[in-house]
Amino acid sequence: MNLALKITVLLFLTQFTFSQDKPCEYEIDVATDTSNTRVLKDKIVDESVFGNTTSFLTFKLFNVDGFIGLNFQYLQKSKDFLSPICIDKSTKIYLEMANGKQVKLINSSDTETCNELQYDAVEKNNLRILSGFFYFTPENFEDLKTSKVYLIKIAAATGDVNFVIKPELDSEIYKEKSNPDSYFINNLKCLGI
Repeated sequence: MNLALKITVLLFLTQFTFSQDKPCEYEIDVATDTSNTRVLKDKIVDESVFGNTTSFLTFKLFNVDGFIGLNFQYLQKSKDFLSPICIDKSTKIYLEMANGKQVKLINSSDTETCNELQYDAVEKNNLRILSGFFYFTPENFEDLKTSKVYLIKIAAATGDVNFVIKPELDSEIYKEKSNPDSYFINNLKCLGI
């Protein structure tokens, strides 16, 4: 091969290697003549193991006919008492970004939902699971594609719940490494936006 061709091939392979993104993982990806639905698989964005208490927060982005939102699930388990958390139509999620801006999400449901207390007799743990579907508001939404998130605040009916988001998470529960602060940067493109 001549030198110019070798350099061209080398540059192409180098660019191809560095431009590889993780593939999008869908739970649902259905397009018909009248609708389009994409739902990403759950990803852990926060985990805390402290004493008798373990908690974790997972996110799942979705795009249903142009309505972009986030499904979250917050699970707590402990041998100790766990305080209830309730969300209602006035509950908001705030994403504080590294660029100093904030993105607000609004609750999609008009009814109040609480994380009811359950008991795991096998492990002898109290359990509380809170789930919700929230829609993005247009303010600063585009910034999520380029700016990392360092704080998530759920402004709930029973009080605020804050999560400080790490640049790297080595999950004891999911047994995987991730970069939660880049969750939106890495996953919004999977929704075609």
